[in-house]
Amino acid sequence: MFSKMKVFVSVFLFALVSAEDGGPAKVDEQFRKHNIVPQLISEAPKDVLEIVYPENIKASLGNELTPTQVKSQPQLHWAAEPEVKYTVVMEDPDAANSTGFLHWLVVNIPGSALTSGQVKAEYVGSGPPKGTGLHRYIFYVYKQSGDIEFTEPFTSKSSAGERLHFTSAKFAAKYNMGSPIAGNFYEAQYDDYVPILHSQFKKAPPPSTTVISVPEYITISTPTLKGRSLDLHNESLEQDAATTGASITTEPIPHDGLIFKKQHKYAINENIQ
Repeated sequence: MFSKMKVFVSVFLFALVSAEDGGPAKVDEQFRKHNIVPQLISEAPKDVLEIVYPENIKASLGNELTPTQVKSQPQLHWAAEPEVKYTVVMEDPDAANSTGFLHWLVVNIPGSALTSGQVKAEYVGSGPPKGTGLHRYIFYVYKQSGDIEFTEPFTSKSSAGERLHFTSAKFAAKYNMGSPIAGNFYEAQYDDYVPILHSQFKKAPPPSTTVISVPEYITISTPTLKGRSLDLHNESLEQDAATTGASITTEPIPHDGLIFKKQHKYAINENIQ
């Protein structure tokens, strides 16, 4: 009885939110106006996802918020079926030369119990770089057919690389989740909080250079050898050159990004008859 009442209250409150935002027609209108449909998804969700940040700051189908206002994880409310599992995605399609950036990913959510879901990517707020204008920050709720074994690795709030090149449409298609059943979005542009947000991401270590020593060798390629190569030790180099009467050139040989201290290429530049 309590469970049914809880679901009724949730649906009732959600209905009030949907009414305030104008219902499915308003959702479709705003998703098209901001080119979410058809640029990112083929059809707008039917229901509004309620997004509430601290101090009762709400996303409302494209209103402008600041990175400072959205730095903390929001509360989400949607008309959920208690026995169904859901996925929540937040993305910025305008980041990194329009290749997409994943801000939040929670999967296998039982009903509307967001905190009981499996976090695949921890929440990070909006961090649009200076001079890039307004970015769209879009939330989607997908209905799962059941428990899904998601293969994506866990991404902490201090990791950025794994979030790049993300699109919710491809992600949903990968797991056959169809179109989102609820959604909402806001826009944001640079403010003074952005450098603070960016500083939380771990810097990747610089690439290392391996230096090794290998024996010097001679490579002889002539018609009489039919393209075969001979590897000889350095001490026999002068003797072989004198025997053939050929001249010798030397040059460093790079190999697979490694730097060799002593390796050189000795090429006989006259044909051996």
